[in-house]
Amino acid sequence: MSSPHKITSPTGQPGRTNCMDCATRSRCIVGALAPADQAVVSCLIRESAFCRGAEISSEGDVASSLKIIKVGTLFGYRTGKDGRRRPIGIAGRGTAFGMYGCFGRHNQVSGVAVSAGRYCELSIRHLEEKPPWADTFREQLINDCIRSFGLAADWSAAMRLRTLVKQLAYTLFLLSDVQGSPVVQLPTHTALAELLGTTRESIVRGLIVLEGERCIAKLERKKCHVYGDRLLQWLDSALLVQPPNREINEFNSLKVS
Repeated sequence: MSSPHKITSPTGQPGRTNCMDCATRSRCIVGALAPADQAVVSCLIRESAFCRGAEISSEGDVASSLKIIKVGTLFGYRTGKDGRRRPIGIAGRGTAFGMYGCFGRHNQVSGVAVSAGRYCELSIRHLEEKPPWADTFREQLINDCIRSFGLAADWSAAMRLRTLVKQLAYTLFLLSDVQGSPVVQLPTHTALAELLGTTRESIVRGLIVLEGERCIAKLERKKCHVYGDRLLQWLDSALLVQPPNREINEFNSLKVS
């Protein structure tokens, strides 16, 4: 995996961030702090950029810093009992990597970028120095651990759907949620295929089906508009009428307009 590319200032240091003006504030651990504490923590945070394919957090490591995604999409990877590493979920704006390092524990997944983006980094050393805001911050960390479990549960729910197109539809809904926008920056077809355990060609066909059902609209090669309510309504009706475990039947039965 490639290393993150740093945002640098004229002094050659990673760029500072202004938490008070950040669009990701409502989803961020720091954004949950009192304004006075946010101002203090903001001075300790450094913002960095990463490219697609960068691994910003490694499974099994004890993180020395907390990395909060500001922009971009990542897949969580977990090594299975057979020794193979597989994608097991989606992460986006506001997701914190390295949380368990704050408690002296190992990372449970690797975070690998499927798009370019930026993260805000806070050294865990600052928490160990026990500043006045540390207890409140740790409480928010626990809330974020609970939220991360919910994200994993959402992904597990997506994989319980019986055909690929339904899994892809639910995946697009989750992507819209983690990116915080109906306009979704799509991972590559190859990355989506790896995530869903299928082929690139099947992903292409699935996107055509969903576009034909007017659940999504292509805006450009790597972006689409996800109509969340329409997609969920289609999923609900598709669950009632489609034969189980027959991906090919789903492609054939839905007419692309």
